[in-house]
Amino acid sequence: MSGHITPSYAKDNQLSDYFIETWTSANGLPHNSINAIAQTSDGYLWFATWEGVARYNGLEFVRFDRGPDTQMQDSGTRALATGPNNQLYAGGARGSLVMRQGFSWQGLPTAPSLINDALHDQTGGLWLAVEGKGIAYYAPEQLSQPDPTPQTFIDTVSSYHLTQTADGQVYAATEKGVYQLSLQHGATPLSFHNLFRKAFYVSSGQDGSLLVGSENGAWRYKNSRWTPLASELLHQAITMVEQDSRGAYWFGTLNNGIAHMRGQHVDFLDAHRGLSNNRILSWFEDNEGSIWIGTNGGAMRLRYAPFVTLTKDNGLAGDYVRTVLAGDKNTVWAGASEGLSQIDIVQGNAKILADDISVLSLAPRAQGGVWVGTYQQGLYYWEQGSLTPATTLNDQLPDHEVRAIVEREGTLWVGTPRGLIKFSSPPSNQPARASAVYQKRARYTSQNSALPGNYIMSLTFDDTGKLWIGTGSGAGYLHKQTIIPLDFSEQEQAQYVFGFFHEPGYVWMATDRGIIRYRQADGQLALVGRPHGLPIDKFFQIVKGDDQSFWLSSNRGIWRVNYYHAHQVADNTRTRIDFEHYDQSDGMRNSQANGGSNPAATKTAEGDIVFATAKGVTSVKPTRLAQLLSQPLPIVMQQVRFDGQAINPEASNTAPAGTNRVSFSYAALGYTMPEQIQYRTQLEGFESEWAYRHENHIAEYTNLPPGDYTFKVSARYPYSDWSDDVLSYRFSVTPSLWQRSDIRALGFLALVALAYGAFMWRIRRMQQKEAQLKALVKEKTQALQAQADDFERMSKEDALTGLANRRAFDEYWHLAFDDANQSGQPLQVAILDIDHFKRINDQHSHLVGDQIIQRIGRFLHNERQQLSHVARWGGEEFTLLFAGTPADGYTYFDGLRRRIAALTLDDIAPSLKVTVSIGVAGNHQATDYVDGLKQADQALYRAKRDGRNCVRQRSGQSSYADA
Repeated sequence: MSGHITPSYAKDNQLSDYFIETWTSANGLPHNSINAIAQTSDGYLWFATWEGVARYNGLEFVRFDRGPDTQMQDSGTRALATGPNNQLYAGGARGSLVMRQGFSWQGLPTAPSLINDALHDQTGGLWLAVEGKGIAYYAPEQLSQPDPTPQTFIDTVSSYHLTQTADGQVYAATEKGVYQLSLQHGATPLSFHNLFRKAFYVSSGQDGSLLVGSENGAWRYKNSRWTPLASELLHQAITMVEQDSRGAYWFGTLNNGIAHMRGQHVDFLDAHRGLSNNRILSWFEDNEGSIWIGTNGGAMRLRYAPFVTLTKDNGLAGDYVRTVLAGDKNTVWAGASEGLSQIDIVQGNAKILADDISVLSLAPRAQGGVWVGTYQQGLYYWEQGSLTPATTLNDQLPDHEVRAIVEREGTLWVGTPRGLIKFSSPPSNQPARASAVYQKRARYTSQNSALPGNYIMSLTFDDTGKLWIGTGSGAGYLHKQTIIPLDFSEQEQAQYVFGFFHEPGYVWMATDRGIIRYRQADGQLALVGRPHGLPIDKFFQIVKGDDQSFWLSSNRGIWRVNYYHAHQVADNTRTRIDFEHYDQSDGMRNSQANGGSNPAATKTAEGDIVFATAKGVTSVKPTRLAQLLSQPLPIVMQQVRFDGQAINPEASNTAPAGTNRVSFSYAALGYTMPEQIQYRTQLEGFESEWAYRHENHIAEYTNLPPGDYTFKVSARYPYSDWSDDVLSYRFSVTPSLWQRSDIRALGFLALVALAYGAFMWRIRRMQQKEAQLKALVKEKTQALQAQADDFERMSKEDALTGLANRRAFDEYWHLAFDDANQSGQPLQVAILDIDHFKRINDQHSHLVGDQIIQRIGRFLHNERQQLSHVARWGGEEFTLLFAGTPADGYTYFDGLRRRIAALTLDDIAPSLKVTVSIGVAGNHQATDYVDGLKQADQALYRAKRDGRNCVRQRSGQSSYADA
C-alpha cells in the first residue's frame, strides 16, 4: 500500500479534504483494471478485475478466479452486486454469473454475452446489463432453477449500468440512452432532447432524481426535465456519476480522472495529483464513508484521515516548521525556516506574515501579539500587523539564536545556546517604547550558576511560579533567584530536555530517554520510557488532549498514551504502558515532527493538537479521531483448519478423532486504521479468560481433549472499548475409541475383573508364582511409561514432518530469547511461509501439499548446523532460530530462500517449483519473546504484501527485496 497525502483541514467540501491511498497488482490485486467495487453485509470489500474477484479485509487481498470452487465460467469479472443476506453476485466474460454466500459459491444461469453490470433489486430479482444483448431479468425463484429463461429487454442494444430508485423504479444506461424498465411495460426510453446519445452510467440522487453520465457530460433528470450537473463537465465523456452520503457529487471521466462537486465548487483529481490512472471505471462509498475509485491503473481510496496537514501549498511561509503556538480563537502561529505564518484552523489556510526570517521559537506577548525567536537574527515581536526586531534586546543577547521564550509578570526570559537571559521592565519613569519595554538584568550560565547546561531548549512557568529550564545537558528550575538542577542519573541518564507540560502538582518533561515526571510534593522523578513499553527514546513535546491522553511528538511520528496510565507507571502501580503510533499512513506529510526549540506542539481553544513537522503543520482533532475509531468492527472468520486442512465452518463443526491442531484465522473489517486493530480470543471449554492477541489475527490450539468448544473473538482500536460484535464458532473434537467414556468404563471393569482373578490366583499360588508376578508388574509399568513417553513426544512433535511443533518451539524460543538477552548475543527469529500454498493444494491435491511440507521440513532439518532450532509453526509455516546479527541473518535466510526456490520437486509433481516468504525479527528489537514473534509475523506480512519470494526484516532493521 502506498499513501499519497494531500494537505487538508476538514471542511468536507474539497478533494483536498481526503487522504489518498492507492493499491495495484504490486499490492496484491489480481489486475489493475478495477471494473466494479462492492461491500457485502459482513463488511468485506470486493473488487472485480479481469483476473478474478479480490476480497479485501483491510490488510490483504484474497483472489477468487475460474475453477470448480467458484464455478466461474471465466476469471474476467466486470460486474458486482450484493444481496441483503450477505450474497455477492459476480458477472463477467462469457456471461459468467455466480453467487457467493458465506464460504460457498453457487453457479447461476449463464448470460448470452459479457455482463457489464448487475442489480439485485428490492424484491430479490436480479437484473443484468449485457454487452450487445440488452437487459436480462431473473425472478427470485429462477435463480435456483437449473436453466431458467430470463425476461429480456432491448436485446439488440449494449447496456452498461443499472440502478433502482427509492420508489422501486429500475433504469438502465445504454448505447442508445437511458431506459426505464418495467416487468409489465417493458423498456421505455427517456426523452433527451438531443442532449446526448450514449449513456454510460445511471444512479440515484438523494432528492429522488436520476443522475446520468453520458458521452456529453453529467445530467440530472427530475420531473421530466434534464439539467446539467456541472457546466465544467459538458462535452466530456462521463463514465460514472454518484452522490455520496454527504451530498457531494462524484464524476468519473474517460481520460481526465475524477471530479468532485460540493455546492457549486468542482475540483479534479488526476494522475498529476496522485490518481493511478485517468480512466475511471468504478466508484463506491463504503460503510465508513470512505470513497473507493477503480481505474485502469489500480484502486484508490479517499478517506478522512485522523491527521490533516497544511503545507506551503496552503499558504505557509515554508514547509520546514519548527514551532507552533495557539493564538486567539481559531488561529495558530507557525514558525518555519522560511518565515512566519498565521493559520486559520476553520478555513484551512494560512497567510504569510514574514518570509525573510528563519523562525525557531514563539511565545505570547503581554502587550499583545507574539514574541518571535529566530535562528540568527535574534528576537522579534509581532504587533498590530507588523514584525519588528527587538533591537535594544538583541544588542544584549550573547547569541542571536533564540530557541525558547517566556514572559511573566514584567519579566522576559530568552533561551539561547549560550545561556539564559533575563530582561526586566524599565523603571516607571522611562518611556515604554515598544522596542525597549525590557532591559537586561541577568544572564545565567553553567559557569555562574547551577544551570545544567548553556544550550537552552525549552522554558515554562509552572503553577507555583517556578521557571523550568530545559537544556542539552539536563533540566532545572529557578526558585527564589536560585537554579535547582535535577539529577537524571536514575532516569537512564537523560540529557536533552526538549519540552515541558505542567499541571497542578506535577511537571512532565519530554527528553531523549522518554518522558519524565517531577512530583512537586517531594521532588521525586519518575521515567516513562522504553522499560515500560515505549518503542523509542526521544520525544520533543508533550500536549495533554481533551481526550485525557498525552500526545507526544517525535522524529518518528506522533504517539498517544493514556494520561492516567502514564501517572500509574510513574507511581509504580503499572509496569507497562500501551500506545498508539501515527505517521504518514494517517495523514501526516512527513513523520518527522520537529523539536529542539519551543513550542514544537500546541493545543488550540477548540481542542485541536497541532504539531510542527518537516513537511508542514499537522493537526489532529481527538474528538474526530474518536469518531473514526468508534465505527463498528464487524468480525469475520476467514478460515478454520483442522490439522492444516481448511474446512467450511458454516457446514462443518466437528474435528475428527486424533486431531492435533485447530487453527482459526479471523479479521475485524475496519478500514480506517486496520494495522492498529487489536484482538482478544477465548476458547470456552479450554480457557477461562480472554487471551490478548495484540494485532495477531491467527489463533491456534494443539492437542485439545475431546469435547465441545466455543471459539470467540473480540476486537477494538487502541484505547477503545472491546467491540460488542463478538464472533463465535462452536465445534467439537471427536474422541478416539480409547477416549470414549463407555469404552473406558468397560476397560475399567475388565481391569477390575482381571485384577480380582489375578489376586485370587495369586492367593492360591503365591509361593509358586511370586517371581512371575513381579515380572508381569514390571512389564506393565514399562508399558505405561513407554505410553507416557509417546504422549509427551507427540505433544511436542509435528506428526507430518517430525519437526518440533508450535508448543515445543514456544518453550524453546522463550528460553533462547531470555538467554540471548542476558548474554547480549544477537538472535534472529524467522517465520517461513510457503508461497501460494493454497494454489498448490487446489492445483495438485492436498496429498501433494503434504509432500511439499514434508520435503521443506526435511530440507530445514538438514540446516540444523546453521539454525539453532527448527519447528513447524502450523499449516505451511515454519519457525527458525538463527544465532547472529540482523545482517548475517538476512544473508543466511535470503540464501535459504534461494535454495528452496531451486529445489527439484519432479518426484512429487512434474515442473513444480515452490518459493517461500520469510519475516525476520531480532531479540534486541523486541520487548519480550512474544513481541519478537509478533514483529517477525508483521515482517512476514510485509513480505507477502511486497510480492512474496522475499525476506523482510522488522522496522528498525534493514529490509531487503528479492534480487
